[in-house]
Amino acid sequence: MDNRPTTVLHLITTLEIGGAEMMLWKLLSFMDKEVLSNHVVCLTNMGPIGERIVSLGISVHFLNMPEGRITVKGMVRLWQLFRSIRPAVLQTWLYHADLLGLIFGKLASVNRIYWNIRCSYMKLDNYRFSTRLTRIICSLLSPLPDAVLTNSKQAMIYHRAVGYKPKRWKVIPNGFDISRFRPDGNAKPRVLKELKLPDTDSNPDARTGYPLLIGLIARYDPMKGHKSFIKAACRLLRDRMDVHFILAGKGVEWENPGLVHHIPMTLRKYFHLLGQRTDIPNITAALDIATSASLGEGFSNTIGEAMACGVPCVVTNVGDSPYIIGDTGLVVPLQDPGAMAEAWAQILALDGKDRLELGVSARERIVLNFSIERIAKEYENIYAGSPERIG
Repeated sequence: MDNRPTTVLHLITTLEIGGAEMMLWKLLSFMDKEVLSNHVVCLTNMGPIGERIVSLGISVHFLNMPEGRITVKGMVRLWQLFRSIRPAVLQTWLYHADLLGLIFGKLASVNRIYWNIRCSYMKLDNYRFSTRLTRIICSLLSPLPDAVLTNSKQAMIYHRAVGYKPKRWKVIPNGFDISRFRPDGNAKPRVLKELKLPDTDSNPDARTGYPLLIGLIARYDPMKGHKSFIKAACRLLRDRMDVHFILAGKGVEWENPGLVHHIPMTLRKYFHLLGQRTDIPNITAALDIATSASLGEGFSNTIGEAMACGVPCVVTNVGDSPYIIGDTGLVVPLQDPGAMAEAWAQILALDGKDRLELGVSARERIVLNFSIERIAKEYENIYAGSPERIG
């Protein structure tokens, strides 16, 4: 009997900070190396997530192709990697990797090929032509991989509607490191000090102290709903001035005119654009309310992380966000700043004890249903098993 670990090649479009990339890193951190031998190939460059994966002792190869473009040199290198690694399983992540992985995986006679879809809706007008074309081609070729994995039921429903017809679907939600994302009573004072905001008031909030912090942690992208979030924040500031708004993520900075022009000059002192951060657990645990304003999500990482930190959430009604939060937060319609502001006001109206209990319930929901250990085991079982076992 062959007891050698199963060789898995993960092909991913980028290794910048993003939901799919973070999920790959988390999975690799918790998979059993005696069961699986994982290798990562990135179509573009190393990126910060690539560096994290390397620190796990896992090989990362990058093809240095420009984003959204294919080069002959990159294709030659990809073929060489398939021939040298000789994976038993190919797991692709995101549309471009799905397409290229299917072609090269079939040419290399890889035993099992799995696609991984991470979004429930994309307004393709906001994306370059190559992305739109790639998804159309993927829908036509979707019967060819052994299975399509996705992180949400809504992602499966949406992709069925746009023409995906795979042999098998498998929904596996995102998982969260509950030891890394956890309640931290010192996080808010640290963040307030960094932002040069007071941490006490004549009537401090019973749980967190003044001022209250509402956050949106997401890269700058049309699908992430920054414009709606800012409009909702301005509405809430009409009624109360004890709230500040934390925005963090790649491109979320004062040097981004496409974002900043939505923030009125008179209210800018209430907005804090932190850009891309490496201390997301600290920022998240400092919040009083976390928010997803997305127009399309599969399974939101930032909401699960906030819940693991004991932070109640307000989310738009997209993807599996309502399912994730259950009764531990509030759901609002897409692109409805008034509803979002009202939901924030409703949670802030709770006394400190009730808001704390809401956060406790949120963390319990993550611990019971979405721990990374549990989710990594599901992937492990798929890779070490056979397509027929997927269901």
